[in-house]
Amino acid sequence: MKFEYPSELPVSAARSDIAEAVRSSQVVIVSGQTGSGKTTQLPKILLELGRGSHGRQIVHTQPRRLAARTVAERIASEMGVTLGEEIGYQVRFTDESSPKTRLRVVTDGILLAQIQRDPKLMQYDTIIIDEAHERSLNIDFLLGYLTALLPKRRDLKLVITSATIDSVKFQEHFEHALHTKVPVIEVSGRTYPVQIVYEPLGTAPALMRSVPGFETGAMPGDADYEALSAAPDGRDGRDSRDTNVDMPTAVARACAELVIHSTHDRGPRDILVFASGERDIHDFENALRRHYGPRAADMRRPDAIEIVPLFARLSSKEQHKVFEPHTHQRIVIATNVAETSLTVPGIRYVVDPGTARISRYSKTAKVQRLPIEPISQASANQRSGRCGRIADGIAIRLYSREDFETRPEFTEPEILRTSLGAVVLHMLSVGVARTAKDVTDFGFIDPPDMKAVSDGFNELTELKAVARKHGEVVLTHTGRLLARIPIDVRLGRMVIEAAKSTTPNTLAAVLVVVAFLSLQDPRERPDENREEADRIHNRYADPTSDFLTALNLWDRVFQADGEPSNSALRRICKTEYLSWLRMRQWKDLVAQLREMCQEFKFKLGEPIPVSRPPLEIRQLPLNQQAAHSLCCSWDAQGIHTSMLSGLLSMMGMQVTREPKASDFAGLKGAARARAMKRAQKMAKNDYQGARGTHFALFPASAVAKSTPQWVMSTELVETSRLWARYSAQIDPAWAEPLAGALTRTTYADPHWSGSRGSAVASAKVLLYGLPIVQDRTVQWGRINPLEARDFLIRQGLVEGDIQQRFSYDDFVTRNRDILEDAADDASRTRQVAQTVGDEDLFDFYNVIIPNTVTSVADLAKWWKTKHDEQPDLLDFDPDKVERLAGSDSVSLDDYPDHWHTLGTDGSPIDLRLSYIYDPHDPNDGVTVHVPLKALSRLTPEQFSWNVPGLLDELIVGMIKSLPKTLRVQFVPAPDTARKIRAWIDKRYPDLPGSGSQQKPDIAPENEDGMAAWPDLPHVFTQAAISIVGAQIHPEVLTGELWNKLAPYLRMTFAVEQQLPPNRKNQHGRRHARGPVKTLGTGKSLVELKRRFAEQAKASARHMVEKQARNAGDQGKFVEQANLLNKAGATTEARATMLWQGALDTLRLPGERISSRWLGTEALMLASAPYKSTKELTEDLQLAAVKQLLPNIDQLPDDEALADAVLDVREVYEDTVYAVAHDVIAILKRYAEVDKAVSGKADLPLLSVLQSIREHIATLVYPGFIGKTPPDALPSIERYLHADLLRLTKAKNDKNRDVRWAWEADEAKQLADNTMAKAQREPAGPRHETLMKQAETVRWMLEEFYVSLWAQELGTPKPISLQRIKKAIA
Repeated sequence: MKFEYPSELPVSAARSDIAEAVRSSQVVIVSGQTGSGKTTQLPKILLELGRGSHGRQIVHTQPRRLAARTVAERIASEMGVTLGEEIGYQVRFTDESSPKTRLRVVTDGILLAQIQRDPKLMQYDTIIIDEAHERSLNIDFLLGYLTALLPKRRDLKLVITSATIDSVKFQEHFEHALHTKVPVIEVSGRTYPVQIVYEPLGTAPALMRSVPGFETGAMPGDADYEALSAAPDGRDGRDSRDTNVDMPTAVARACAELVIHSTHDRGPRDILVFASGERDIHDFENALRRHYGPRAADMRRPDAIEIVPLFARLSSKEQHKVFEPHTHQRIVIATNVAETSLTVPGIRYVVDPGTARISRYSKTAKVQRLPIEPISQASANQRSGRCGRIADGIAIRLYSREDFETRPEFTEPEILRTSLGAVVLHMLSVGVARTAKDVTDFGFIDPPDMKAVSDGFNELTELKAVARKHGEVVLTHTGRLLARIPIDVRLGRMVIEAAKSTTPNTLAAVLVVVAFLSLQDPRERPDENREEADRIHNRYADPTSDFLTALNLWDRVFQADGEPSNSALRRICKTEYLSWLRMRQWKDLVAQLREMCQEFKFKLGEPIPVSRPPLEIRQLPLNQQAAHSLCCSWDAQGIHTSMLSGLLSMMGMQVTREPKASDFAGLKGAARARAMKRAQKMAKNDYQGARGTHFALFPASAVAKSTPQWVMSTELVETSRLWARYSAQIDPAWAEPLAGALTRTTYADPHWSGSRGSAVASAKVLLYGLPIVQDRTVQWGRINPLEARDFLIRQGLVEGDIQQRFSYDDFVTRNRDILEDAADDASRTRQVAQTVGDEDLFDFYNVIIPNTVTSVADLAKWWKTKHDEQPDLLDFDPDKVERLAGSDSVSLDDYPDHWHTLGTDGSPIDLRLSYIYDPHDPNDGVTVHVPLKALSRLTPEQFSWNVPGLLDELIVGMIKSLPKTLRVQFVPAPDTARKIRAWIDKRYPDLPGSGSQQKPDIAPENEDGMAAWPDLPHVFTQAAISIVGAQIHPEVLTGELWNKLAPYLRMTFAVEQQLPPNRKNQHGRRHARGPVKTLGTGKSLVELKRRFAEQAKASARHMVEKQARNAGDQGKFVEQANLLNKAGATTEARATMLWQGALDTLRLPGERISSRWLGTEALMLASAPYKSTKELTEDLQLAAVKQLLPNIDQLPDDEALADAVLDVREVYEDTVYAVAHDVIAILKRYAEVDKAVSGKADLPLLSVLQSIREHIATLVYPGFIGKTPPDALPSIERYLHADLLRLTKAKNDKNRDVRWAWEADEAKQLADNTMAKAQREPAGPRHETLMKQAETVRWMLEEFYVSLWAQELGTPKPISLQRIKKAIA
């Protein structure tokens, strides 16, 4: 073993000082610049001192596995020993040491794991903590643990080394713990000096006057060089900063300065540019390539400049390119990996933008963020130190000196900016902590705050690694296993879950995925073949899971075609664009994890898929294999469930937000279309994560293309936004059994379920704010027994919503019948407060049923045992309700079930009544159910009385509805109402609707001697005048005032149609009479009669159709007309029907009638507006019958009709001939008028001519002979003559005609309104009366026309506009 120390290394000069410090002190701090030789020479100094002997070793920690192996190899080489003998190393799953080993180089994680087996570290006598400035979690924990251990082991030496360590802080920390001085040895001196140049963005270059393509600056040695490089301001005092200069441009300019500067020096001249991330590297590279153009593209040029990026995602070949020899000047663009962990050879110049991505744990979002932040002074010095190793170096900092001096001196330790789950786990496993306070009080150099510690405990709780026992936190069985697994705690939790819950083969598959996630992705994407690499990788990319993609890759390389040899693996990796080194590491790690599982006695199988793609697909050429063609079938649920156990807080639920048009308001055309397409794509890739976070799937993930509804991810990293890396589609229900007590269940909408016989609720299970289970129906009795019992009683028993049968359950129906009867009575009497109700029955059950009964099943079990003791225990007796004791009862006779009345045809009608007590219901009060067939036979006046029980309230309501000027006559209203009621009872002992079904009470006779019920407002008016002498008009209480009465005081009418018994109608309501369909409801019977006039007529005709047809067949025309008319089965007048019957008896052949016409008569009659002679003769005969029998509707029966027909038979034919002569006169006059209005006319007469044309069309038209009343037919000639005279007079005086036309138009409107009103009236006697009135007014209008325009022709009776109005009234 050789002990040689290179003289050029500064640490060699301080060897004696270091040795003396180690001999005299338990802790030694060695601080020196990068490249001073601390890492390799300190172990040799300690070995030479005799440390690492007598069965103990020197342990030398390194932060990375690669560094541990490299340092061990280098020390063994310098000392001339075999690696693994005196000098060895140990990293995860690899131990190259032996019992002879004196110096063991390990990762800090290995030393951490050894503490669990050897808490006092008795295996070692010296510990070297190298690269302490990184202040990783493991380093800080080791330093804290050793702080407590050193006083217990005085023989243990601790050496701490770093290039930029905060020596004072470390010195004070250990001096306080050991109560003794701790020496700090500065290894000073550097082989070559480094010049620091500050060039803030936008300022002039500091190295030289001019840079081609950039603004001028100052050369070193110039008078203003120092001032310019020290301050951001211009040399003349004015701010010359160009605010448009961005960082890539500034980097390109700084490199241009250094390239120009390097042309004056010999030796190495490579430049190292630091960047914050991969995106910045690409931006810097593009800026440099744009600046140098051909020099950066053509390496054959003697002045070529090679631009080399360096970052983790590059292939191994491209990364090793940095270390290969080269002839051209090189610009290396790297992340801060080149700051400490990696030494890039040949670097003489450094460009430092002053920023880096710093990993920070968000205590609110509970995710790891990677923001770009300014680096500390120590990191800046580390970067500058990378250029002083081979020649005089220059470091250009693209920020000002003031900025540098205001930055923190050291980078914040990782323990203050990351999750502490792993640290807390180790502390619990070695027994140095039991509570959160123990962690904060632990001997950390920079102790974390309580919030961060709590988050660490919460993470372990999520992984089921810890539990609480007697107020302390203890490790569970899972936690103890996790502490022994040398991988990330979340990945270890996946392995444990797979071993516990899945098959051995699934566990093996999970080990493959865990190993994949522990290493760098082996897939490579060279810039020159990126698309080809993506296509090849997509063959085994599973669109639902990145984890299954890893398994597909594993199966493709290591299993599908057998395990490959080293050379075969290299060929596969080259073809598939894979990193051979990382694939080897993956395979080795899987093997090491399998050994670990065997130590834990886990049942382990092989990662064999359920099925593979067919062999013919796997053997296709690569360019013919489609995307996803090499995807295998795996136990996806088992794999993903196991992995989900470690990723419960990494779940996400898709949140889709449609882009708004306002988002693209400023864009048009193709730009708008592209923006909308991109926004729609991004809208789908938006997930709500745990604790309200929002993230997106990383674009490189195959799952990002399918955007499933639920995903889990192994890592959430925040850069430009929060990205989820390595994701898989999941079913959120998998998480519930894994989460256990971590879930929070909320309940909504508790309600009674009659089908289940219990109260149920909708449960939502939340895990960190995510609804992993929604709308699950649960038994409410298990959550809230008292409320569930309340549901059982109130809705199950009281409302009768129980669909299950159980023993002796008839009490439910009996008690419900009692309530329904009481409710029906209350609806009638409107005295709900004095009637038993649901609350009374609820109180009854509530007293008897025990609190433990919460469902029908519980009730059946309890009642089965209780029934034998007291069978009537649950029988409800309304008489025992204390609340109703002493209340007054109301007679139900005043609230009948039926309304008995007589129809207009004299037949009895029985109408069903129903009652509603709901002030908010428009049908509140009494509802009369009117069969459609009886609708036209009812008179509305009788229903204004309402039922007897409401008559008193109706009278009071009528008084209150009067205007104040009239209402004062009825004060006090209650007393006056009682007097009016007494007056009514005296005069109307039998009220409307009374009597029996077969014999309703007869209505009193009116002034015309007809039996008809008066409407209540008129009776009220008579009573008011008689009792109080009120000055009130009978019409006051009709119309608007009547409608102002409370709805329940006015009857509601429901028009119903009887449906066939065998017809199923969902809209119908079934009664004892069969199914019934309600056609419409309303408060006005008149409006309903008009609304359903046609349907009522058809229904009435259907009712009497058979009888009427039989009567017509027997020649009983009066009986037939009576049946149809009284039943409202037709709108045709009774007289018209009888005239038609008489015509059928008297009718003569048409040829006989026409044979009597002379030639001129026949010619004139031929001009009549009839299609044929047959129709003309038929109409002439009908007119003759009407003329001979003008009062035919007064004939009482068919016998009288037969006698009347017999009396006129002899003169019938002559009468027909006389009517024909009247028609001939009409036709002659019609021809004259038509000729007069058909010729040419002056413009002023056009309106007169049009008016006459319209008028004569109403007199002479097809069928006018039979339709014109017999007394009016002869006058038509006179009416036509009047039109002729009007035309003559209008020619002389147009203004006079206009005045008369206004009067005529007013009269015509009155006649038209009267006819329209009559036609709107439904079929029945009232319709016939109104039609007779309208017919009379219509012919009075013709006489009025004669009185206006042809006074000389005269009128049979006096006529005027006032007489017409009087006839209408």
